[in-house]
Amino acid sequence: MSASPPADALPPHALDSEQALLGAVILNGEAIDKARQYVQPEDFVEDVHGQIFEAMCARRDAGEPIDRRMMLAVLGNADLGGVTVSAYLARLVAEATTVINAPGYARAIAHAARMRKVLATAQEAASAMMDGTIRDPAAHAAHMIEALDEIASAGLAEHARRITLGQGMTGVLARIDEARAGRVQPGAPFGVPALDRKTLGMRPGQFIVLAGRPGMGKTTAALHFALTGARRSGPIAFFSLEMDGNELSERMLSALAYDPRAREPISYRAIAEAKGLSDEALFRLHDAQRDGADIPLWIEQQAGLTLAQIAARARQMRLKAERLGQPLAAVVVDHIGLVRPSKRYSGNRVQEMTEISSGLKGLAKELGVPVLGLCQLNRSVETREDKRPVLSDLRDSGSIEQDADVVLSLYREAYYLERKTDPTDDEINRLARSMNLLEIEILKQRGGPTARIECFCDVACNVLAEAF
Repeated sequence: MSASPPADALPPHALDSEQALLGAVILNGEAIDKARQYVQPEDFVEDVHGQIFEAMCARRDAGEPIDRRMMLAVLGNADLGGVTVSAYLARLVAEATTVINAPGYARAIAHAARMRKVLATAQEAASAMMDGTIRDPAAHAAHMIEALDEIASAGLAEHARRITLGQGMTGVLARIDEARAGRVQPGAPFGVPALDRKTLGMRPGQFIVLAGRPGMGKTTAALHFALTGARRSGPIAFFSLEMDGNELSERMLSALAYDPRAREPISYRAIAEAKGLSDEALFRLHDAQRDGADIPLWIEQQAGLTLAQIAARARQMRLKAERLGQPLAAVVVDHIGLVRPSKRYSGNRVQEMTEISSGLKGLAKELGVPVLGLCQLNRSVETREDKRPVLSDLRDSGSIEQDADVVLSLYREAYYLERKTDPTDDEINRLARSMNLLEIEILKQRGGPTARIECFCDVACNVLAEAF
C-alpha cells in the first residue's frame, strides 16, 4: 500500500530562489535580462512574485528604471502575510543574489514550475482513474503523453538558447576539426554517393522532404537512407505510420540479401509468400538476418500518431541512444500525410499540414538531428505530359515547401511506361533502358545546388544504389 503525502506537504517550489532573483533585479536591472531567458511570470509559486516579475519586465522593456517607487506601486495592496511593504522589500534585497547567479536561480524557479505541472498531470490522471468508471485507457495515456511532452520539450529547449556569433563560429571550426580528424560527423549520409556530395548528407537540424507519387519508391529510398545511416552514424528512429514492422522487415531482409550476381533475386513479395523460397534463398536470408541484427534501426510501427507523440517518442529514443554512448543520427517519418493532426485546425487540411511540417522542422532543431519526412504528391502530377515532380506540386500541402531545408523528389519513368496500353517502339525501348532507373532530384536546398541524380533501383527487392 503506497504512503500518502502528509497533509501539510507543499508542492515543488523554489521560494528562496524567487526572493533572491527579485532582490537581484531591484539592485541591478540587468539581472532581469539574464533571468527572463529561462523563467516567465507564471512560473513563480507566489502570485505576488509573478506580479512583481511581470511588472519588472514591462518596466525594462519600456526603458524605465526598476526602483522602489515601482515596487511600492505593485505591492501597495498585496497581502504580504502581515509584513509591511518596506519590510518585504528589505527582505528581498537581503536575499538578493548577484547578476551572474541570476540565470541559475531562474532555472531553479522554472524547474520547480515544471515539476508542479508534472504533479498536476499525474493527479488529474489519478483522479480520472478513481471515479469508478471504465473507459479507454489509451485516450487517458495519450492525453498524459501530450501534457508531459510539452513539459519535456520546455526542458530540452533550455539547451537551445541564443548564441553569440563568436560561439557559433567556434562551433563551426570545432566541426571542421572533427571532420578533418576523420571522426564521426553528426547527422547521417543518404548512402548514395552523388547525392551525399551534392547535399553533404542529412545534416543536424534539417527538415528534409522526400516527395513522390505512389509507386515511385519513397519507402524503398527511405529504408535505404535509414539502413545506411544506422550502419555508419548511429541509431535511426523510423516512424512507420503506414506499414507494420513485419512488412518493413520483409523489405529490409530483401535489401540485405540482395546480390546482383545471384541467379535468384529475393523480392519482399516472395518473402511474404514464403512457400516458394528455395534452400539457397533461405540460406541468404539467414545471412541477411545475422548481418542486420545489430543495425540500430528502431522502428515505431503504431499508426495514427500525433505530432506530440512522435516528438515524445523521438526524445525517448534520443535518450536511449545517449545511454548507449551514441548520438541519435536521424528521425524518419513515413509519411507526413498520416500524422494525426491536432484539433486546432480541424477540417482545414492545409492548416493541418502546415502545423505538422512546422512541428517536424521544430523537432529537428530541438533534437539537433535531421528529420526526413516522406510526402505523397497529389494527382495533378498525372495530368502533365512530363510527370517529373516540380517544387510547385507541394504548394497545396500547407507550408511543407517553406519549412523544408531540402526537398527531394523521386521519379521512375518505367512505372508509367509499364502501364501504357499501346506502347510505341520508342516507348518499349525506353522501358528497357529505364527498368531499374530511379531519378532523385534535389528540388530545393538551402545553401546548396539543385541537381538530378540517376540511381539503380530494384523496387521489388527494396534496393537502391549508385547507377551502374
